[in-house]
Amino acid sequence: SYSFRNPPHFMSLVPSETNLRDAQHETDAVLASYFYQDTTAPFVSIRLIQRFGISNPSPRYIEAVATAFSTGFYDSDGVRFGKRVYGDLEATAAAILLDREARDVLLDNDSSFGSLREPLVKIIGLLRSMEYDAEPNEPLVEFDKMESRIGEMAHEHHSVFSFFLPEYEPDGRIASAALSAPESQLMDMPKIVELQNGLYSLIKNGLKRNNFEGYNYGFA
Repeated sequence: SYSFRNPPHFMSLVPSETNLRDAQHETDAVLASYFYQDTTAPFVSIRLIQRFGISNPSPRYIEAVATAFSTGFYDSDGVRFGKRVYGDLEATAAAILLDREARDVLLDNDSSFGSLREPLVKIIGLLRSMEYDAEPNEPLVEFDKMESRIGEMAHEHHSVFSFFLPEYEPDGRIASAALSAPESQLMDMPKIVELQNGLYSLIKNGLKRNNFEGYNYGFA
């Protein structure tokens, strides 16, 4: 004979306090089952480490961050971070930033270490390095059609999965080495040309619309 592990529960379409209570309890139960699932800590750890600039963290690094996430604390140089609560982000962030793999300058000599900069982050970095200052009559910076030009723009995701896949492996040496380079998914030739033209325009003309032989190569 067959049976349901969790018997299906059908709620009435007629609103009532009981229906609302049951819906809230079932939603909380589902979220809790996801949050406390055994693979949640390493999964979240890998994704957070990647966003902090290391595309291919070592298993030891992932385990250290996942342990901090699960136990809720992380010790570094005699200082304890976190409140010993499962999922503590203070401990998790401390483990990511203070681990030896994140701070060892010797790893800078490893060509597979680190990550590529996203196109938009490159632009913001250039603006900061050039000490960009907005004009008084135009305090807001507005970038035009960035997603179609460089592949991404803040707050314009088509889905919750960002503009690129976290496990993306471009063809060539990176894929042959079984490494991932998520940000490289945005770097096809048209977008690379758009990015270079836009950066050149920023340096030469500032943040304004520019046209060369009928082609707009500025970001604004």
